[in-house]
Amino acid sequence: MTQATGYKSEILLKSGTNELEIITLFLQWHDRSSDTVSRTAYGINAAKVREMVAMPEKLTEMPDSVPAMKGVFLLRDRTIPLIDLCEWFGYEPDLAPEAVAKWVVVVTEINGKFFGFITHGVDKVYRVSWTRILPPPAIISHYSSLTGVCLVDDNIIQMVDFESIIATIDPTMVIDSEAHAITEHPEDSQQNKVVVIADDSRIIQEQIRRTLEKAGYKVVAHSDGQQAWEYLDELRRKGTVRNEVLAVITDIEMPRMDGHHLCLRIKENSEFEGIPVMLFSSLINATARHKGESVGADDQITKPELGQLVTRLQACLHQQQG
Repeated sequence: MTQATGYKSEILLKSGTNELEIITLFLQWHDRSSDTVSRTAYGINAAKVREMVAMPEKLTEMPDSVPAMKGVFLLRDRTIPLIDLCEWFGYEPDLAPEAVAKWVVVVTEINGKFFGFITHGVDKVYRVSWTRILPPPAIISHYSSLTGVCLVDDNIIQMVDFESIIATIDPTMVIDSEAHAITEHPEDSQQNKVVVIADDSRIIQEQIRRTLEKAGYKVVAHSDGQQAWEYLDELRRKGTVRNEVLAVITDIEMPRMDGHHLCLRIKENSEFEGIPVMLFSSLINATARHKGESVGADDQITKPELGQLVTRLQACLHQQQG
């Protein structure tokens, strides 16, 4: 049994609660400025973790890869790329035998692909509200591989942007919004309404925006679910939401309010009836799909499926009309 298996059955969350399970891991490294060994805590959403395994004995090197890419290893019937998080963040790892003996490979599934990340140990699992996950400081948000920070038990946990790391390493994970032909366009009755986007990644926001605007849709984008909800709720209070909003497209993982909770709030209120909600995320796997269905999502799309977004948006709209 892998290390991940033991807790998986215990941490499955009810959909739409705006909570997540954070698995905390750490990197142990030499701080040459103080000649000490330091430890830094990082976090990963448990929904991305498939299992945890020991360091593989055999690795096959990958030519022309970034230094942090250590090669690939075989895990049962899968070939898993292995990425050294310590090297990715520019740290010098503690290579003392007693430290190396604790290293763990965290195997993730992101956008349907599997990747292994070398960590120097796994600590605890915390259940927290997305309201406690704050965006990283603006001064570093464009240059770091972090999606947010969270204070738990007086410890600052940095949430790693695993999607941006693997997009740098694996070109097939990069979403190209310009590469897709547009075959569907808004109907006359849809042209004065907006598609509301909620995504904490400015890059993904722009990719969705360009795709929709290329097809002829109007777009209003927000950086998290809370911001999108406040916009929608204001229109609801004015009594204009159905006249102004065509659909909502939301990421799942976002600070303050996640996409499942946003979808649930929309679907629970009859004043939003007829407005489809689509989940657009790297987390669309079997478990996440079940959660999306339970909160009433009209469709669920992985990020590499951006080319299908407009066609599937129209399918959702036609289904609502039918």
